[in-house]
Amino acid sequence: MSQEKTKEGTKMRKPKKVIAYVCEIPIPGTEEVIGREDQKARILKHAMREGIEVVGFFEDEHFTADFMERPGVRQMLEFAGNVEQVMVERVWCLTRSRAELEAFMDVLDRKGAPLVASSYLWDCLSQQVRHRYMGTVAEKARELMKTQKAGKDEKAA
Repeated sequence: MSQEKTKEGTKMRKPKKVIAYVCEIPIPGTEEVIGREDQKARILKHAMREGIEVVGFFEDEHFTADFMERPGVRQMLEFAGNVEQVMVERVWCLTRSRAELEAFMDVLDRKGAPLVASSYLWDCLSQQVRHRYMGTVAEKARELMKTQKAGKDEKAA
């Protein structure tokens, strides 16, 4: 369990509850595949380090172009409304298409479970995911600062 510093002292913070998804990821132009067990191990290591509770794994054996129709993805989407985030080891396990990924994240957003990756990669899809949610977090922080500043200005007047 992770800890959070506050003005009152240190308090225990409840770990985030996430579900995770893995799928065999073929590396184009090679015979190599990033296996599901390797992805699971990396997700669990990241979760332990970050104080995140993985409440379930969903998986598909084969990478298919129409990823939204994979049985594991469909099961995961049905469950997604009961957790704080959906985690993958790397975004490529879902798709290599920006448009398809965007549509998928829209579905997750409606369920209130944003997509996160446990590996910090620099490919376009990984950056797309980070920018989408970092932008949301940054916007909320800016709005909070405006609200707090407005409150201080009212007190000073």
